[in-house]
Amino acid sequence: MDYRSLAQRHVGDRSSRFAVEMPMRFRPIGEIGWTQAKTINISRSGVLFGIEQPLPEETPVELVFDLPVEMGGGAGTEVTCRGQIVRTILPPATDAPPAVAVAIADYRSLGN
Repeated sequence: MDYRSLAQRHVGDRSSRFAVEMPMRFRPIGEIGWTQAKTINISRSGVLFGIEQPLPEETPVELVFDLPVEMGGGAGTEVTCRGQIVRTILPPATDAPPAVAVAIADYRSLGN
């Protein structure tokens, strides 16, 4: 499933987005366990990633991923972010998973 074309309809004039597919993990704030996911695109203000079961909009979440080279990251530059879900994108095919957009409120580097 190519979410990029779907996501582009929602990007508008916001921060430049980088189409970067990489592993990440997330959890709603307050939960102990992490869920594995894969990014679709990233900007300085948010992350779009695939998710098996969508969470409600405004759900506060914590994300952990490697900062992409395109955004100034390097080997081992892992960041943790806090933000909230601002949008769900349902795929046109029923067998493909949905994606969620998270607006990043703050972040910090965990690596090097």
